[in-house]
Amino acid sequence: MEKSILDYFVLIRKKLWMIALFVLLSCLTTFYVSKTFVEPVYKANTQVLVSSTFKSEEAIDLNDVSMNLNLIESYKEIIKSDHTIQMMLQSHPEFGMTQKELLKNLKVSSTDKTQIIKIELEDHSYEKAVVITKTLADTFISEVPSLMNMNNVKILSSSDVAVKPLPVNSSVVINLALSFILSAMAAIGVFFFFENINDTIRSEKEAEHIVGLPVLSSIGTIKKGKAAKPSRARSREVGEKAYVTAK
Repeated sequence: MEKSILDYFVLIRKKLWMIALFVLLSCLTTFYVSKTFVEPVYKANTQVLVSSTFKSEEAIDLNDVSMNLNLIESYKEIIKSDHTIQMMLQSHPEFGMTQKELLKNLKVSSTDKTQIIKIELEDHSYEKAVVITKTLADTFISEVPSLMNMNNVKILSSSDVAVKPLPVNSSVVINLALSFILSAMAAIGVFFFFENINDTIRSEKEAEHIVGLPVLSSIGTIKKGKAAKPSRARSREVGEKAYVTAK
């Protein structure tokens, strides 16, 4: 027998306490795991601006534009090069990182049709990530004149140490929200599954559908605590007929 939305709503209301208990346990488990085992990871960035190689009063042609774009790609590779990374790490041993560890969490990118290079780093310490990205940018800027015989790079912006962002691997609030939604959906889904495989007749509507006959009467459920105590039957005669009464 197909159930309507109202039937499912009634079923959910009957087992609402079980669903709420499951969701509560799931959220508590998620909170404990997030606080105990998941270490937050933060992302910091420093933006570097590459100035044009031609003067503003000069006429701009396509060759100049193409040269600038190629120059930005070269600068991105220089930032990630062994020369720049090793020079920075040797000058700052307090970072306590190897070149492999740094490159694993380092990302150097640029937006199309712009002359801005973004240096991003993920680390468990936000303050450390901010310092490393800015130090790497400073090291790169100091090396550009000797490597490229140019001095057209400067820092545009850098992440603020005082403004700590949310972790990139999700915060506790987001984890709790996801846990609440997923556990509620799972609990309702499991409940509906067991309700659909249960072939017990539990209402007059189901009985009419299965038997194909109208229900004339029904006997309600009598709880054990409210059941009347049995008493001895007494009989009496009225005229020629006998009647039995029971309390």
